[in-house]
Amino acid sequence: MTKKILLVLLLVTLLAGGAFAKENRHKSGDMLLGIDIGAGVTLKGLKSITDETMPKGYYGIAFDAGLNFDFYLLPWFSLNGGVFVRPGLYVLLNTNADFGKDFFDVAKTPICLTFPLMAHFNIPKADFLYLGAGVNLNIPVASISISDGSFAGKFYLGIPIDFGFDYIKAGKGGGRFFFRVTPEFHFDRDDRDGKPVVFSFMWQIYNFKIR
Repeated sequence: MTKKILLVLLLVTLLAGGAFAKENRHKSGDMLLGIDIGAGVTLKGLKSITDETMPKGYYGIAFDAGLNFDFYLLPWFSLNGGVFVRPGLYVLLNTNADFGKDFFDVAKTPICLTFPLMAHFNIPKADFLYLGAGVNLNIPVASISISDGSFAGKFYLGIPIDFGFDYIKAGKGGGRFFFRVTPEFHFDRDDRDGKPVVFSFMWQIYNFKIR
C-alpha cells in the first residue's frame, strides 16, 4: 500500500513538473507592478486575546497596504521593492498586566511608511511556489491615539521571510498569495524578553506586467 502511494506521488510530481516546465511563468527582464494588502499578529497576542490577564512579553498586530515592484534577473529569481502604509499596535509588557487597564497605557501605535527590499525565487519546474526573504525599513510618520500615553515609536527593521503561491500567467499579469514570518527589531524597546515575531499573510491582488 505504501509503495503504491509513493508511486502515485512520484507520478503526480513528474506530471506537474512537466506541465510547469513547458513555459516559464516569468522571463529575464520582466517587470511587474502590483497592489498588495496584508495583516499579521504575534502568536502571543493571538493566544492571549481572550485572557483577562496578559503574560509579560511582546504583543503586536499590523496591517499593510501598498505597491510592489518586481524585476526578474532570471526566470526564477527576482528583486523586489515597493512602498507601503503600515498601521500597527505594539506592546512590550515587562510584567503581567490587566488587559483593560495596563495594556493600552504602554501601547505603541505607529503608522509607518514601509520600504521592503526583497529577493524572491520561483522554484524551477514548480514555479507556482514562491519563496523569498529580505528587509523592511519602517519609518513612523504618525500614531493612532489610544490613550494619553500613546506614542508613535521610532524607526524599526523587519526581516520578512515568505512562502506562498504565484498565480501570475506567463506573459501576463496575475496575483500572488503568501505567508510571511517577520522578526522585528524595535530599537526603542527593552528586548530582554525577546523580539516580536509577526505571522501574517500577504495578498498581491494583481501584478501588472509593465515590461
